[in-house]
Amino acid sequence: MRSGRRSKSARWSLVGRFALMASLALALVAMTGGTPASAKAKAKAKAAPIPMNLEIYQGSYYTWLAYLAQAKGFFAQNGIAATIIPINGGGPVAFAALANGSADVAMGDLSLAGPLLERGQPLTAISGAVAAAWELVAPSNSSVPTGYPAGIKALKGQPVGVVALGSSSYEYLQQLVKSAGLGPNGVAYTALGGLVASFVSALGANRVAAAMVSPDAAYYLVHDLGDKLVFNLNDRASLKKVGGLLATTAGKSDGLMWARTPWLTAHPKATKDFQLAMEETDVWMHNPKSLNQVISLLGQEHDLAAFEQGPGSKKFFAYALPDIISYAPKGSAKAFMNFWVKTGLLSNSIPQKQWFSSTMPSSAAQVVAAVRAAGKGSLGKKA
Repeated sequence: MRSGRRSKSARWSLVGRFALMASLALALVAMTGGTPASAKAKAKAKAAPIPMNLEIYQGSYYTWLAYLAQAKGFFAQNGIAATIIPINGGGPVAFAALANGSADVAMGDLSLAGPLLERGQPLTAISGAVAAAWELVAPSNSSVPTGYPAGIKALKGQPVGVVALGSSSYEYLQQLVKSAGLGPNGVAYTALGGLVASFVSALGANRVAAAMVSPDAAYYLVHDLGDKLVFNLNDRASLKKVGGLLATTAGKSDGLMWARTPWLTAHPKATKDFQLAMEETDVWMHNPKSLNQVISLLGQEHDLAAFEQGPGSKKFFAYALPDIISYAPKGSAKAFMNFWVKTGLLSNSIPQKQWFSSTMPSSAAQVVAAVRAAGKGSLGKKA
């Protein structure tokens, strides 16, 4: 008579079959590298982030984009572990750190990076940062007229402030003076250093007849103190009127993020990851819904001057934000390489492929498209 229970030999047969199946599974895992496909995918997704030492100019809007990429988490979301290095000494200090390897990424133009490239320093421009040139401002009580060429000619023989002799502010002013027919030494170039306060003081005390200042400083001087904007090198029409070498820079940008090429080589994904983080930040910060948070994050870093805060902050940001871009307009690399060679800062033109990332976007449309392709279209509709 049959019972409902298996015999002892049958039970052991089942055990044997399960053991055999387990052995085969373990063997299969071993043959495929020891980790199931799903586990491998998870491991890949949790790959160690790329370490990056990033230099930020405190109190300057030149590095707002990079700072916000860190503060808002876009670097972390794209696999970059950024360590912020605050810089108060300006571009020369930042690029000295790039040269000695104590920093991986910094913002600057070819006037800073070019001499290092000529000496064989391996640097690569990987992202846009800001589209901003200098503005020439005169004291409120000045008799200097605005516009070109009258405003420039009125400065003949007078002291005009620049950051330093040989700096980009000096080179741009020299080109402007030459174009107005005064000759390269038509004004007395006066070094005032890198602090906005030094320019405010020099203009307020009439120690200089005018000064080349950054756009954010120009906003304060003109809108808050009532000083006079003599010439704006950010204005395309004005540059076209000047003609010559300055006209070739109209509509172009030289404000780039530069990385040590060995750092990029050590981290093959770094360029694209950095670019996407900056692009996402670009789109997010130009979304009107983000404005209050943009101001708040920058305020928490104590990165806003007094005139950029309070009731007037939104007016200032409406003025400043269009200059913050993660792309370099088409032709920028060629135009500014030519500019710095013609001014004599660089001896020879350096081939673009040696220093300019081929994957850097060249328009706002490309930035928006990249962000949408990454599934982040909700961040905004413009850059």
